[in-house]
Amino acid sequence: MTRCGRCCLQYAMKIVNLIMNFLGIAVIFYSLWLQKMWNDGSAQLPSSPSLPKPWFIYTCFGVGIAVCLSTLFSYIVSNSISNTILCIYIFSVCSLLFLQVAVIITIFFKYDWSSLISKYIDNSHEDFKSFVIFHEKMCQLIALMILVPQVSVIALAVILWTVGVERISSSRHSEISDFTRSFLVGTGSGMLNNTTLICGRCEILRTENPRQSLLL
Repeated sequence: MTRCGRCCLQYAMKIVNLIMNFLGIAVIFYSLWLQKMWNDGSAQLPSSPSLPKPWFIYTCFGVGIAVCLSTLFSYIVSNSISNTILCIYIFSVCSLLFLQVAVIITIFFKYDWSSLISKYIDNSHEDFKSFVIFHEKMCQLIALMILVPQVSVIALAVILWTVGVERISSSRHSEISDFTRSFLVGTGSGMLNNTTLICGRCEILRTENPRQSLLL
C-alpha cells in the first residue's frame, strides 16, 4: 500500500505541475501583451506626465517565470527516489514561495495603483486609465490565485517525503535477501510463497517456490 500511495502522490504531483506549467506560460504571455498595451497607451499621452513604472506587470511576469522554473524542478523531483532531493526541493520552493509572497504584498498591497494611475492620466484618456486599472486588479488576482497550486505541490512533496523512499528500498532489499537466504538454506515453502501486488505503474513482484515451479 505504501508503494501504491507513493505512486499516486507522484502522479498527483505530475498532474498539478502540468497544470501549473500551462498557467505559468499563460501568465508570461499575458504579461508581455499587457506590457505592449501599456507602451502603446503611454505613447499616446502627453509628454509632460512621467508615468510610474508598471511594477504590477513586472511582478506578474516574474510570477510566471517562477512558476515555470519551479514546475520544471518539481517534475524532476517527482521522479526522484531520494528523500534528500525531496528535502532540498521543499526548502528551495518554500523559500521561493516566501519571496514571491513578499513581492506580491509589496507591489499590490502597499501601493494604491488606482489613485496613482488616476494622478498621471487625465480624463481625456479615460479608456486607457480604465484599461490599466482593470488589468492591475487582474494581475493581483492572478498572482494570488496561482499561489494555490504552488502550495498544493509543496504539500504533496511534504507528504511524499513523509512516506519516504529509503524505507521502501530497504524493505524491498530485505525481501530479496530473505528470499535468497531461504533458497540457499532450503527452508519450507511458507516463507518463499510471497506475492506482492502493487498498482499498475509499479512492478508486480511475485516470488514462487522453485520446487513448485519444477513440479508444474
